[in-house]
Amino acid sequence: MTRSYISNLSNFFTYKSVPIDITIFSFVLLLIPITLITGPAIPDICLSLIALYFLIKSISRKYWSYYNNTIVYGFLLFSIYVIIRALLSEFPINSLINEGSVFYFRYIFFAMGVWYLLDHNPYLSKNLFIIIFACVSIVIIDGIYQYFVGFNFLGFQKHSPTRLTGLFNEEPIIGRYISFLSLFIFGLILENFKFSRLIFILSISFLLISGIAIFLTGERAPLFYLIIFVFLIFIFLKKYRFYQFLGLVLSILIVSLTLQFNPSAKTRVIDLSMKQISETKFPFFPYSEHHEQHYISALKMFNDNPIFGLGTNTFRNHCLKSKYIYKDKSCNSHPHNFFIQILAELGILGFFFICYFFGYLSYFLIRQLLFQIKLRKDRLIPFKNFSFFLILFVYWWPLIPHMSLYNNWNNTLMMLPLGFLMKYLYTSK
Repeated sequence: MTRSYISNLSNFFTYKSVPIDITIFSFVLLLIPITLITGPAIPDICLSLIALYFLIKSISRKYWSYYNNTIVYGFLLFSIYVIIRALLSEFPINSLINEGSVFYFRYIFFAMGVWYLLDHNPYLSKNLFIIIFACVSIVIIDGIYQYFVGFNFLGFQKHSPTRLTGLFNEEPIIGRYISFLSLFIFGLILENFKFSRLIFILSISFLLISGIAIFLTGERAPLFYLIIFVFLIFIFLKKYRFYQFLGLVLSILIVSLTLQFNPSAKTRVIDLSMKQISETKFPFFPYSEHHEQHYISALKMFNDNPIFGLGTNTFRNHCLKSKYIYKDKSCNSHPHNFFIQILAELGILGFFFICYFFGYLSYFLIRQLLFQIKLRKDRLIPFKNFSFFLILFVYWWPLIPHMSLYNNWNNTLMMLPLGFLMKYLYTSK
């Protein structure tokens, strides 16, 4: 198997029928999972280069078919509205500059760029799987080492007694990196290998190992992403449910044994989490009282201008005003939820776009479920393609805390599977 991977990587650079520009930008794409570990700057440069390349290529060659679909239309209209609402906000300069809001449209061109590269490079998908699998495996091993030893392979100390950082040094985002890319790896495995019992067992095993690692990081939201994804697999894939159940039991046993050897972890990871989610107005939802304060502050802003909101990416500015303050921790750079952030900053008009996109994904899940119940196998989407619907559905699930809507590091992770989904949806209608 190792030899076949090396051969595949070699073909990536020597396959003569792939144009040199496709090879170069495919290589840039392969760098993204690696550079995401270094911070937001380098992956954003890679993303922007691919987006710019596709924009120039598609216009010069008149590849209009890539633009002619619902997702692109909606995303571009939303990006235009983001700019207009920024210009008309109380803080137009900050609104445009913060997290590159003015260039939000680059993410859809990046997704189309991924789609275009997949169309023209037969080795890209498998090589992307190899790179991402290697990166996530290294991050998991390094994080587990830091959990038990107190520092990672590079000597980085834990961010706090309750949070790991691993290779991310001072940024406690290791759980999100593992969670998002583990879901994507599951889709890439089904995309590149013949679906069989062995492949499924290996895929589920990797998800469970990832889940254990995420549990140890102390990050709740990424763990919920993984749990929801595994639950959806259980619903939509009838095959091999015994192995799914067996994997769940094994993961619970492993976590229990880990807590037995390190009793203080139970206090930090379980007891503290239960205490935090029980203190909210709606107890036992997957967010803390700290997050709830952001949400209430944001909803106060929405109440002031429900149609258009208070301006793109201006929560950080308005939350300082006394009329929007709710308790002592309500102010932050963003309210930690895409849907609530859009309500506060872009109003109902902006909220329509995100609801439409999430509804679009939900439609395909409902459609798949109904055809599954009716035993209409001829109408079912093949699971290797359907997995990308599940991945994006989980990424955009509204009842879990998120990073900022405009965060480039987070958006890079979210736009990678969108390119695969668009390729399936609009290449084979």
